[in-house]
Formats: sequence, structure tokens, C-alpha cells
Amino acid sequence: MEFQIYVVDSGRTEVKRQNLPSLENISWPEREFLPVPMGAPGSRQLPLESTFSRGQMRTLWKLFGIFITAMEELGFSDRWMLYGGTLLGSYRHHDMIPWDDDIDVLVDVQVRTALRKKIHRLAPDILLYEDEIKDRIYAKLIQPSDSSQDANGSRKLSYKSNGWPFVDICYYSSSETHIRELGWSYGKFYRYAKTDVFPLLFRPFNKYWVPTPRSTFSVLLQTYGRDNLCSGVFFSHVFELPIFTRTVRCKNLMDRYAFVEHTPLYDTVQNKDGNQEDLDWVREQLVRGGKIIHEVHLVAPRREFNVGKSNTRPLLHF
Repeated sequence: MEFQIYVVDSGRTEVKRQNLPSLENISWPEREFLPVPMGAPGSRQLPLESTFSRGQMRTLWKLFGIFITAMEELGFSDRWMLYGGTLLGSYRHHDMIPWDDDIDVLVDVQVRTALRKKIHRLAPDILLYEDEIKDRIYAKLIQPSDSSQDANGSRKLSYKSNGWPFVDICYYSSSETHIRELGWSYGKFYRYAKTDVFPLLFRPFNKYWVPTPRSTFSVLLQTYGRDNLCSGVFFSHVFELPIFTRTVRCKNLMDRYAFVEHTPLYDTVQNKDGNQEDLDWVREQLVRGGKIIHEVHLVAPRREFNVGKSNTRPLLHF
């Protein structure tokens, strides 16, 4: 298989994604769900614990699928990518971070108007909350009387007008050399060299092949730093409030949650001639409790293989 099949083309990419290995036909770990929906009486958002009931997770994936379809139909498949904790989830779990509470995407601000029009046409079942620097796609709100039921739909659980679950749409602007998120996070604005971002590459995210930065590792390193810690969310997107969090070594969670180990597919990769920016093959194994759940072969810049043997363990935190 050639490297080019993993490169996100401009325009539409549905056919190309269909030619990638099927993520539906590989093994996945069983996900933990809340026994009652978040927001129902007796529910609590706890650090490093699942945030979703089954119905709420179905709603979130439906919203994400709607976003992907909208961008595909608009011909903007190379104008968005996974971002933030969701990008970290793809890199570290091939899925959402097990305790995360939303999906984050980063979209070219130049296509914002077209995307908004597209989503607004889906009302009243699918709704859009608009802000100056980010938008949120959420589902029609369930009735308050159904709060104890694991119903499909979003819930009004905070002071904001949008419901939860939602897909968080951040936007970026571009200069000649960098992209920059319009909003700020963790007290700063984030900007990334275009050489780290483009061309976008497909990565697995649950059972979807999705656009991600060319050097996911480099972008995450700039965003979160490098360590072996796993941190719970410190701000609840469910209730829009700061919450108590906890940080542990990721290795302490590896019997409970599945983590991805990254290694060069071929032992000779570090000795190959050529530019360190060239793409090469990487083996990504999803492992829980020492047992390999699945293995996928992807492409990444060769320099990512030279960060040391520790790259076979989780390096980053959220």
C-alpha cells in the first residue's frame, strides 16, 4: 500500500476512505458506560471515569457523523482535522479519551459560513450554537421529564443555550507559514507550523478514518508537552463548570483502558537515507493489560521515530 492513500485530498474523500483498511472489522475494547445518563438524578462526573451513558454516546457519534458528512458534501474534507483532547484520543487510544466529554475539531475559518448554513438546514433535529470563535453542533433537546431516561438527544445542563452532548468546532486562521486557533485555551493562543499540519493524514478515530495533522505527535507535543501522565478533565463541558480532577501515571490505567503503542513498522527505518520529514510506516498497536487488541499500519514523518524508545508508551497528557 502506498503512502499516498493516507494523504487527505482536497474536495471529497469518501472513495479514498473506503479503500483504507476497514475499522469495522477489527477488534475494539468494550467501552464503559454510565448506568444512568449524565444529568439524571444521582449522576456525577468523576475524574478518569466515563461521562456517557449508551444513549448519550450514540448521540455524540451521530453528531460527529453528521459533521463529517457535511464537510464531505461541501467538498471541505481537507479543511478540518481532529484537535485538542480528541486528537490526543486518536493518538493514544484510537478513540476518544475514555473520560473525555466532547469531540473537538478544528476547521478553516474561511469555510465557516458555508458550514453554518449546511448545519442550520438540519434543524430542528440538529442544532448549531454559534459564537465568535467556536460553534457547537448538538441534537434536539430531550424533555426535562425524560431526564432519567437514556434517550437519544442532547440535554440542557448548563447556563449556555446549547445542549450536551455536542461536537465542539474550533476555527483556525492561516498565515503564509502557520495556522492559529482563533480562540485561546489554557491561557494562551496556539499556533502550529504548516509543515507540521499539511498535508493532512488519515488516522483511526473509533471506526472512522479522519483527517489529522501531518505530524500529530509534533502538534500534541506543542499543545500538551511530553510526559507519561493522564489527567482527568478539569472543566466540565457537560455543566460548563470547573470540576475536581485527578492526575495519575498512564501506566496505572493500562489494565483498565486501552492505550496505543507506536513503533516503526520496519527496524531499518532509522537507517534509511532521505529527509527526516519524509513519510514512513508506523505500527500502532492498541493494548490493554498487556494484550494486543488490534494493530494498524499508518504513515508519519520519519523524524517521529527518532524521539527514543519511550515513544512506545503514552507521552502526553490531557
